[in-house]
Amino acid sequence: MSRPNFNKSTFIASLGIITLALVIIIGFCYYMLHQMVFVGDRIFYGKRQSVVVAEIRDELLKHPNIMQVRFPTIDNLMLSGLLVKRQKATANVLLCHGYKSSKELMYSMIRLFPQWNILLFDFRAHGQSEGKVTSIGYHEYKDVIAAAQFFKNTIDGKKQLPLIILGISMGGAATLKAASLEQHLCDALVIDSAYAKLSTTVLESFSLRTGLPYYPFFPLIKVMFHYFARCNVYDMNPVECVSLVKQPILFIHSCNDAHTPPQHSVTLFAHAHNKHSKLWIGPHCRHGYLHTYYPELYSNKIKRFVDKVVKDK
Repeated sequence: MSRPNFNKSTFIASLGIITLALVIIIGFCYYMLHQMVFVGDRIFYGKRQSVVVAEIRDELLKHPNIMQVRFPTIDNLMLSGLLVKRQKATANVLLCHGYKSSKELMYSMIRLFPQWNILLFDFRAHGQSEGKVTSIGYHEYKDVIAAAQFFKNTIDGKKQLPLIILGISMGGAATLKAASLEQHLCDALVIDSAYAKLSTTVLESFSLRTGLPYYPFFPLIKVMFHYFARCNVYDMNPVECVSLVKQPILFIHSCNDAHTPPQHSVTLFAHAHNKHSKLWIGPHCRHGYLHTYYPELYSNKIKRFVDKVVKDK
């Protein structure tokens, strides 16, 4: 009986190729994860974002009614914010920015709502706030709760003004989770361009950016995300949270949002229980920028919604 032909050099070469392929796949997945959970300092209008927001912040702090504030979360991270106080304010609005954005980049909204007190803040791992990684909404709900509690304790005196929370994209998803867990968090919500399921959004973004197949890349990225961000993408589902929210919600979305299609807001609205909840699918615009492209239309939609909510409350 002859022994099987065993080519040692072929085996070693095959093993080397397999090992190299695994190293490349793992390295690429880690690179994609790094882009996902580490916010970094991207280039923004030809400058680093940190430079742009510092310039905006310096200008904002020249106004006597705007001050810089800090407050802690329940898991001991210190968040940074900007508080805008108005004389004879009729409401308080908490602004929650989107993924890889910052409080300063929402500065245009200060002019949109001149009769309201405003608190803008940086989510964990963003801007001037503490934290190393973002979980794209999974843990950021704690930041929304901390900001809302700080706002109420700082701004309100004897007169309790209604509190509206306006969240864009990731900020909207985090706000829905926060409101589902804290029933008395606020009086109304405005959710702009939020995703319905984090897993769907991450997968769509991965496919759009890379064009690579689901296997073996996405499952490995999911495991890495779970490890570094301490969350499972399948556990962050605003569509499940929204059914637990008691307050009225205004859902906003651009009709041609390529990043997060408007169907996400349609799905969220379909699961909202409060009879005063509304859905506005706005005109053509890039993701989360309706307030910049159509400021008057945007502010009027929100003001009418809030006036109706406050009147009926």
